[in-house]
Amino acid sequence: MGLMKALTEVFTGLRPSGDLTIANYLGAIKPMIDLQDKDVLIFVADLHALTDQEAKTAAEHRKEMVVDYLALGIDPDKADIFIQSDIKDEILYLNFFLSRHISLAEIMRVPALKDKLKDPKHPERASFLLAGYPIMMAADILLQAAKTVPVGEDQMSHIEVTRLLARRFNKKYGDILVEPKAQVVKPLRVLSLTGNGKMSKSQPNGAILLDEDPKKTVAKIKKAATAVEGEMNDVLESHFVIAESLASDDQKKQLEDIKTRNTAKEKVMGQFKVLLADIVSTFVSDFQAKKKELLEDPDRIEQILAKGKQRAQDNARQVISEIERALKF
Repeated sequence: MGLMKALTEVFTGLRPSGDLTIANYLGAIKPMIDLQDKDVLIFVADLHALTDQEAKTAAEHRKEMVVDYLALGIDPDKADIFIQSDIKDEILYLNFFLSRHISLAEIMRVPALKDKLKDPKHPERASFLLAGYPIMMAADILLQAAKTVPVGEDQMSHIEVTRLLARRFNKKYGDILVEPKAQVVKPLRVLSLTGNGKMSKSQPNGAILLDEDPKKTVAKIKKAATAVEGEMNDVLESHFVIAESLASDDQKKQLEDIKTRNTAKEKVMGQFKVLLADIVSTFVSDFQAKKKELLEDPDRIEQILAKGKQRAQDNARQVISEIERALKF
């Protein structure tokens, strides 16, 4: 009897990084929150972070990332969270077996990977670890016998590698591994407040940083680029995406009114900035208060992570047991 039964409905994760922006929340964390009624297992990908971070840096941010998840709305009663390196033995073990079923030439053709491997500006990043990233990602997913993996379009090729490896393994050794399905997450392009490219913590003047003093955030929004009356350019559209995603029902009505009046060429940009600043500063202040409360209760964080680790480890060991039986290893 093979496994072929999903142990996890939805499996997803993020690399640990400090200084989250509102773009990180809207593009990556909010979609997790929206899925958490569907048996979600979330991991902090600290091993993946080693492709372009020092181990010390990844380690410094991994538990803070968990606190950020929780403060932003992940409910530990609905979704389990674990740190990837807490089951590193199982991940590296499966990584070893999977690596036999894909060639280096095939890895080099993975669209999401090949550009990074040929980046002339950062040749030091084109490491063997980076080349092996799709296989490690496959190990993560297959160990949890995941039914569905939410990904952006740029990550679809990695999921295809996972599905390819599962098919090849199952064809040779029997129906052991669950072949996951990708759930494409609609891309959300949040632009810098300055109008210069995407919002990024590397350009803090144009970024809404979740850990920053809300007063500084309000000051940035007051200086933000918008549009002339009667126009809706990409920058203003991005600001409306932020506002509408965080607004209360009453504030959404105000935003619709501002849009209508802007179309009629009324001077509403000042009013819009005041409303945007109010919406964002309230969200940031609430986040910081929840984060402070969580940081004051480290035992609770450890309990949440222990529960997540236990589930992830139980799943992984069940999958590995089936693999070893099939391989007679």
